[in-house]
Amino acid sequence: MKKTLKSTTIKKMENKNIKTVYVDDTNKITVICPKCEIEKNIDVTNFKDTHKKLKAKCPCGEVFRLTLEFRQTYRKNLRLTGEYFVQEKNEKGDILIEEISASGVRFSCLKPHNIFRDDLVELKFNLDNPMRTEIRELVKIIWINDRNVGAKYIDQNRMKRIWFFT
Repeated sequence: MKKTLKSTTIKKMENKNIKTVYVDDTNKITVICPKCEIEKNIDVTNFKDTHKKLKAKCPCGEVFRLTLEFRQTYRKNLRLTGEYFVQEKNEKGDILIEEISASGVRFSCLKPHNIFRDDLVELKFNLDNPMRTEIRELVKIIWINDRNVGAKYIDQNRMKRIWFFT
């Protein structure tokens, strides 16, 4: 048990040194060496559908790690309780909203569910803003991993307006 704790601690410490680099709409990034601060623009198109953690080596000899972030919108981590209703299946249940963005949402179901990819699901939850804005939104399920679910909003424009106020 002690070995597992040590390896977990080391892994967490290593992750603190990984810098996240945001990819622009032309699939390019600017990498800056943490030691000598030399900048280099790099096309990362070939990494779009692969693992996103990379190791870089600067001409000065510095080796550092970075993670590529291809997402187009910022995601807000939070913990909001809510409900889901699967259209055409008459299934509903309690959820915990864990991430929201202008284009999608990630949530976990508190109990086992019968949600599948491409299902249309109505979500209901309140934002944590001062007005406690109630959200009732139709989403399309993109991925499922046990009780964790990722979805995109059907009405992207409406949610972008709401996102502005969160």
